[in-house]
Amino acid sequence: MRQLLGTLMLLIGSLVLAVEPIPVVGLVWWPADSDDPRYTFGRETEACLASAIGTEAPLIRLVPHQTIRETLYPRLEPATQPPSEEAFAELLARTDVQDRLRRFGLTHLVAFTGGTTAPPFRGAILCGGGFGAGGCLGFAWQDKTTTLAAAVWNLERRERVVEEKELNKGTSIVPAFVLPLPLMADTHSAACHVLGRRIAHDLIGLPDSHGSMAPRR
Repeated sequence: MRQLLGTLMLLIGSLVLAVEPIPVVGLVWWPADSDDPRYTFGRETEACLASAIGTEAPLIRLVPHQTIRETLYPRLEPATQPPSEEAFAELLARTDVQDRLRRFGLTHLVAFTGGTTAPPFRGAILCGGGFGAGGCLGFAWQDKTTTLAAAVWNLERRERVVEEKELNKGTSIVPAFVLPLPLMADTHSAACHVLGRRIAHDLIGLPDSHGSMAPRR
C-alpha cells in the first residue's frame, strides 16, 4: 500500500511538472578563496549535488558553478567575493544580480558551502621485517565530520525560499595484521546526497521519504 501511494505521488509530481515550467537551476559554491579550507570541497560537492538532484528530479536543468561565476563576473572572483555568508546572501538579494541571472534563463539559484574536518589518525601501527619476512600490527582510527549548507533562491520572486543543512559523522579505521586494511568513512558523499535529494524536493515538490508532498519553491 505504501509503495502504491509513493507511485501515485510521483505521478502527481510528474503531472505538476507537465503544467508548470521546468526549473532552470544554477549551482554556485562559496567561498572562492583557495586559501579557505572549504574551497577544496567545492567541485566535489557540486558534482555530488548535481548527481543527486539529477537522479531525484531528472527534468531539472542544472547550470554549473563556472557558468554562474562568469555570468556574475567579477563579483565571485577571489579578490572581490563577499567576505562572509551574510554578505554573500546580500549580494544574491541585489536586484541587478538577480536580473543578470534571470536574463541567462535561471529560475532558481542554489548557493552552497561546507566541507569535511578530520583530525589526525589516532592509535598506532608498527611495521617491520627481517630475514625474508615482515608485516604490520596495530590499529588506527580517525573521526570525520561533514557539514554542508545550501540556500535556494527563487529568482522570479527575488527571495531566498529555503535553507537546508546536513551533518554526517563517521570514523575511518585501519586495522593491521600483517597488512594494513584501510576502511575509510565517506561522510562527504553521504551528507551531499541527502542534501541534494532535499533540494530536489524543495524545487519541484517531489514526495519525501515519508510519502508527503513538499510545496514547490
